[in-house]
Amino acid sequence: MEDRASREAAKAAPEHFIALLEIVEKGECLLIDVRNPEEFRAERIEGSMNVPVDSIRSDLSGLSRDTPLLIYCKTGKRCFRAFDQLHEMGFKHITMLDGGIEALKAYYRK
Repeated sequence: MEDRASREAAKAAPEHFIALLEIVEKGECLLIDVRNPEEFRAERIEGSMNVPVDSIRSDLSGLSRDTPLLIYCKTGKRCFRAFDQLHEMGFKHITMLDGGIEALKAYYRK
């Protein structure tokens, strides 16, 4: 039986998430927006790709399970669904933006 701790999502507060974006810029990690395409077109984090939460299984099926992933949505709720799917698919390195893009915008407004 799987240990619950092994299924815990790694969450990054906005200030930590910003630092992780350097890894994305180096091409060592994928930044994935799990919101719908309309939300993605309206605003997104530079360097992200749009993979709506309902498309994860099909769109990321060919990706190496060792690929580090940074995921975000609007407030964090869809990230938990995305995390569960990615974990079930065998991805090992998943970090989500705690509070979603709204938390990131609030951090920048400080």
